[in-house]
Amino acid sequence: LSLPPLPLRRLPPLRRLPARARVFLAPGMLAQVGGGAPRGNDNEALIESSFRRLLASIESEREKLRSTWLSIDNDTKNTSQELEKLREDTEEWCLAERHKVETLYKRLDKMREKMSVLYPNEKGEVLQINCSGKHFSLPKGALCCIEGSYLNHMFSDAFVHNVPRDTQGRFFLDFNPACFAIIIEYLQAMQRTPDAPVPAVPPEHQQNMDVLAEALNLKIFLRPNCIITDHGTSLRVTGNVIEATHPGWQIITACFGPDAAHTGTVIREGGLAFGVCGHQPKGNEVFSIKMADSVLYNSHSGLVSQCVALENVSKRIHFSAGSVVGLKHDISTRSLHWYFNRLCVGSCALQTELLEDMRVLYPVFALYVPGQKIQVDFRSVAPSASHGKPITGDREGAM
Repeated sequence: LSLPPLPLRRLPPLRRLPARARVFLAPGMLAQVGGGAPRGNDNEALIESSFRRLLASIESEREKLRSTWLSIDNDTKNTSQELEKLREDTEEWCLAERHKVETLYKRLDKMREKMSVLYPNEKGEVLQINCSGKHFSLPKGALCCIEGSYLNHMFSDAFVHNVPRDTQGRFFLDFNPACFAIIIEYLQAMQRTPDAPVPAVPPEHQQNMDVLAEALNLKIFLRPNCIITDHGTSLRVTGNVIEATHPGWQIITACFGPDAAHTGTVIREGGLAFGVCGHQPKGNEVFSIKMADSVLYNSHSGLVSQCVALENVSKRIHFSAGSVVGLKHDISTRSLHWYFNRLCVGSCALQTELLEDMRVLYPVFALYVPGQKIQVDFRSVAPSASHGKPITGDREGAM
């Protein structure tokens, strides 16, 4: 078979491309025909270079971390050494301070033993006492039954040499002999029977016993005080809380006297006066705060009294709600010390010629405004002048 010849067509003439196109297409064309450098080698070189830089950067950061870790480790060691040294120094200081405290405690124990009679068999010594002309014999060891009392301290090794003696060498005490005999009876009974009851005090000697027990701090002989119930006023008494129900001064007293110290907390303010009196007011006396043998401090005013010889008590102190007023009777000097919010605001001394008539001082409280309340505490300790709230009022010199 024979094929017919194909017709020949004439190709169009080649047109010249622009120079720009030639330059752009030349690399691709060269690559296709095997001319120029291969493209894959360039990419591998770039990747290898970047990888090497990454490794160098990682190694640099690793070195920084290693250096930081070593620094932290060194700081930890140094801190541990400092803490250990501080611990050793603290333990050494604590041991030294403990030794000081133990030394002081031993010193205090020795002083306490020296200032008190502590042991029942105190060398078998018997005290020969002349009490206002009446003679008593008391084993010294019996005084340990009233530890903390001034009678105990009086015959301790620290103070026994200060007790005066009579011509026979007996210790001389200027006390009420009848009341002192009751105390001796109690101490002797306590030696035989540790739970012996307190002897009954005859009514005619009760006031003298109150004064002596207060002076010697013989708490076993001190009767618990309270507000009198038969007072003849409109004041309402609930326990040791006193409330005024009508206007005008009304006075109420304690059942017994004396009290070395007592305080009153003002629940509701108003006209208020407190102090001491040589007797328990009766009749019309309960409606006045001016009595011949009384000493009272009146809120917003000052001392109200006709029997004060000298005083330096602050004037015009306001007794606001919540404030605490207090009074301490110093039996040894027969003086009164006044307190406001546990701060001493002055003292006063009684006239010498009136002391015999004011041997027993009853705590008294006077209220003026209806609804006013005050709570009384007869068991309070003498306030300290180092604590309390600021005082408001006028301070004047002794008169």
